[in-house]
Amino acid sequence: MSATTRHTGTATGTATGTATGTADLHMHTRHSDGAPTVEALLRHVVTRTSLDVIAIADHDTIAGALEAQRIVRRDGYPVEVVVGEEVSTREGHLVGLFLRERVAPGLSAAATIEAIHIQGGLAFAPHPYLRVRQKEGGPIMMLGLGDTIRELDLDGIESINATPFLGRANHRAVAYNKTRRLPALGNSDGHIPQAVGKGYTRFPGKTAGDLRAAIERGQTTAHARPYRPGELLTYLGFWLRQQGLLPRLTQPRAVRRRADVVTIAAAVAAAASRRPLQADADTLDGLRTMAARD
Repeated sequence: MSATTRHTGTATGTATGTATGTADLHMHTRHSDGAPTVEALLRHVVTRTSLDVIAIADHDTIAGALEAQRIVRRDGYPVEVVVGEEVSTREGHLVGLFLRERVAPGLSAAATIEAIHIQGGLAFAPHPYLRVRQKEGGPIMMLGLGDTIRELDLDGIESINATPFLGRANHRAVAYNKTRRLPALGNSDGHIPQAVGKGYTRFPGKTAGDLRAAIERGQTTAHARPYRPGELLTYLGFWLRQQGLLPRLTQPRAVRRRADVVTIAAAVAAAASRRPLQADADTLDGLRTMAARD
């Protein structure tokens, strides 16, 4: 079954052309705050998705993306890897694509975009209307640029981020883009393999070169697929371990036993009462509801 018939969900933007490719341009590995190794992530992409192009965009490093390109060349995987980086700017996160060199964190958002453009890359705003503040010494989380994007020379906007319970933030990004009309991108922001491809971008063509041309011409569309209950629980377990509320495991695993669900539900309640991070209402309410159901 093709990607066109297999993927369902919401979309923003316009696309043309007969051959249509799919891309997920925002995912993480152990080189930053993701769970999977680069090898495990690539195996999932080629065996469990129909993605034509991916971008590994680890926080403040391109090491994972470069490793992925080497593995793809070595093993002949049928997917193209774009070198990406989710850069920590002074105002929030920015993603650079088609990079040749790492972009240093800590610059202003405008200077970061300039550094991306100087090396021939493209810059987009990930999850622009979500700011999840981490507790002191905690893992890197999601720091959107907010209304700062109005002043920036962006090449695209992540109008769909498929992280669970980002509905409100995504709606704000879509609403803003009705006036700005930036190329719309859908991405997973996957931190576990099961998340990869849940958000995706359609574009005319199949290659990374086609994708770049589509972004530059404004011919992309942003889409999302639903999570299965077990995938949501796996993601929830990963999030709770990141916050130190569940024991860390070597690899995230599907949570199937009643004891696991009870433990997660208790940890969600503890998270809400201890307030280890300031998340939006959609996120915390969704986590409590999901744990209570299962």
